[in-house]
Amino acid sequence: MMRLTRDFGDTMQRDVVPAVSSDVVIGANNKIIETKDDPKVLSMKEVVARETAQLLEQHNHLSVRDLASKFEKGLAAPTKFSEEARLREAASLEKHVLLKKLRDALESLKRRLAGRNKDDVEDTIAMREGELIQEKAEVKKLANFFKQASEDAKIVDEERAFAHAESKDARAAVQRVEVALQEHERMSQASGKQDLEQLMREVQEARRIKMLHQPRKVMDMEHELRALRLTRTKKGGENVPHLYELEGNEMLGSYLQIQPCSDNALEVSKCSIQWYCVSSDGSKKELIS
Repeated sequence: MMRLTRDFGDTMQRDVVPAVSSDVVIGANNKIIETKDDPKVLSMKEVVARETAQLLEQHNHLSVRDLASKFEKGLAAPTKFSEEARLREAASLEKHVLLKKLRDALESLKRRLAGRNKDDVEDTIAMREGELIQEKAEVKKLANFFKQASEDAKIVDEERAFAHAESKDARAAVQRVEVALQEHERMSQASGKQDLEQLMREVQEARRIKMLHQPRKVMDMEHELRALRLTRTKKGGENVPHLYELEGNEMLGSYLQIQPCSDNALEVSKCSIQWYCVSSDGSKKELIS
């Protein structure tokens, strides 16, 4: 708060310039000098009085201006405070109004969307149930597929086991055939050796008879020997082991393949092969180039 006094200017005047008479001259050290009525002194007094009056008037003007400025500032502050309070009150009222309007709009929107949300929820639930039913059907289909695949795999395993057993039996049969062939070959070699020994004995007997000059018996022995030789030749031709064999249908346009059938046979790639065309009776043989 500010306090205003009416005698502020007078107080300043008394403090600055003490009351003296107009014919008194103030000298050094504030000493009063008595002067005579000199025109120059009077003019100096007038100048001093006039300047003093001007200073007092200027001081009074400055004081009034400062007071007016402070008063205006003091009046402006409450006006500003009241304006700010009014603005705050208006903002508060506007905020309450906006909140009320917003609340009313939300309530209206909530009431308006309640039914729609219910329908949307029901539609979503129905859609989800349809998707679940479809997924359940797909899962059932996959389960049936896996079951069928498991059964097929079981059948494949059984077929594989059966094929393995058949392969094992076939391998055993091949081994038995090989053993039989080896035995037959061994027996053929043994019988051939026996026939050769018998032939040698007969030759020796024929020579001995010939030496004894029995021409008829020698002739009979020669015929028997010739017959034995023919028999030996036929047996030898039958017992000759085959190193290779042909696989494929022996007919026109068929595909034949040479396969080794003995361990002693050389590789086909290292052999030179010549094909012949033989007649059905075997009497005619033509070279195939």
